[in-house]
Amino acid sequence: MTIQDEMRLADLTVGEFKSLIRAVVDEVVQQAVFQLEQQLPDPDEGLEIRPEIAARLQESLGQNGALLSIDDVKRELKLNG
Repeated sequence: MTIQDEMRLADLTVGEFKSLIRAVVDEVVQQAVFQLEQQLPDPDEGLEIRPEIAARLQESLGQNGALLSIDDVKRELKLNG
């Protein structure tokens, strides 16, 4: 059963209510982690990529040829609301 915005809490089973709470907590935690990550300094800032790492990255890009958009990545990781 999919929980709709217009549903009343009183109409939910205990299992559905627990699932709803888990989903809300998961969303809040993800948002909090994202906000914290935005505030932290980048530990790699100012560092250069070693030539062998740059070559491996170029090689991996050439193997597939296609890059994924952020929306595709979110979909694959099931991060969409």
